[in-house]
Amino acid sequence: MSMAVASLRFLARRRHQLRLAVPGTRAAFLSDTAEEAPQAAPPPPGRKVLESFREEFEIGGRLIAFETGKMARFANGSVVISMEETNVLSTVAAAKSSDPVRDFLPLTVDYQEKQYAQGVIPTTYMRREGAPKERELLCGRIIDRPIRPLFPHGFYHEVQITVNVLSSDGKQDPDVMAANASSAALMLSDVPWNGPIGVIRVGRIDGNFVLNPTVDELGLSDLNLVYACSRDKTLMIDVQAREITERDLQAGMKLAHSEAVKYIDPQIRLAKRAGKEKREYKLSMISDENYEKIRTLSEAPIEEVFTDKSYGKFERGEALQKITESVKEKLEEECDEESLKFLPKAVDTVRKQVIRKRIIKEGLRVDGRRLDEVRPLYCESSTYPILHGSALFSRGDTQFYVQLPLVLLVMPSDWIQLLAHQQSVSCFIIVFHHFQ
Repeated sequence: MSMAVASLRFLARRRHQLRLAVPGTRAAFLSDTAEEAPQAAPPPPGRKVLESFREEFEIGGRLIAFETGKMARFANGSVVISMEETNVLSTVAAAKSSDPVRDFLPLTVDYQEKQYAQGVIPTTYMRREGAPKERELLCGRIIDRPIRPLFPHGFYHEVQITVNVLSSDGKQDPDVMAANASSAALMLSDVPWNGPIGVIRVGRIDGNFVLNPTVDELGLSDLNLVYACSRDKTLMIDVQAREITERDLQAGMKLAHSEAVKYIDPQIRLAKRAGKEKREYKLSMISDENYEKIRTLSEAPIEEVFTDKSYGKFERGEALQKITESVKEKLEEECDEESLKFLPKAVDTVRKQVIRKRIIKEGLRVDGRRLDEVRPLYCESSTYPILHGSALFSRGDTQFYVQLPLVLLVMPSDWIQLLAHQQSVSCFIIVFHHFQ
């Protein structure tokens, strides 16, 4: 016991004589009276300095910035786009190898809006906000549609694009920002892609076009045009309008193209400064010789099927399957393994070319209709009278069934009183629809 007490006293005396030097250097044993020599503090070993790159530009009087290097550094490409206080992060990740039997591009776009972006904690039972909302799915489509066609043919590696709204001021809609950030992330990545693209929203208030309108301005606008393009080609047009003329819509698209291309040069400059070198990926492509062999064997029977009006939708599918089996037998007789590998994709390409040629040259669709003819229409209301509203609409083989429950927000006893005073009745309408 005495030895333990002596050891504690010794350590207490030594503690007053120990003074730790500047962090990051060796510990120095100094007495209380010794003078401390000023020393610089180098960064601790292993610490990384986050070097970021930023490109700023202005569209429609609003400052926009692309920034990379600060977040998601392990991704193939990552970009944060900012407009005022709204910031959106887009990351790109791609698999290094491809499934040899895959004949399509497995591109996944996940767009996520969480309430933390506005500094709000969810007050509902589902606090984790797990399943994607309908708006998130629609925003993911806006990102997917313009970028998917720009991947090289035969590139079948899995690609995932994840977009997160980091902060939102409630003024700007992040969907267009997310599409531009995804384009910039693909430019910075090592994934082969024939971009960049520019995406812009155009509104119209009192006859004047507004670029990248705020949410409040969009409520006053009679036009909601989302336009995506490369430098010389239109890639996507998504329009909602309140009975504007075609001339006005055409003028809006011309303005949108001239402004959307302003997103392209900043992405190119950022890619030159911080982009990765494009990796050599293996492309699964059929040779011209093998394709011509398959086209020669399948084109004539496919034309016969798609020009015969007696074939219905399912009959054409069965006939196309029989044509594929017939071509397969002939290739197996010739032991042409390379052509057999790409047979389904090649036959489908021939089918598309036959349909496209018939539409352009003869002006006829698959079922024999001309370009200005619609399929037979049928509509009925009150399909089930017990419901508040129900209707069935058919166009050809496509059907749309709608149910309309009506939930009043007032008590039944107040209904007659409201009608007597001719006041508006608040109601909540839910639409359930089934699409086939």
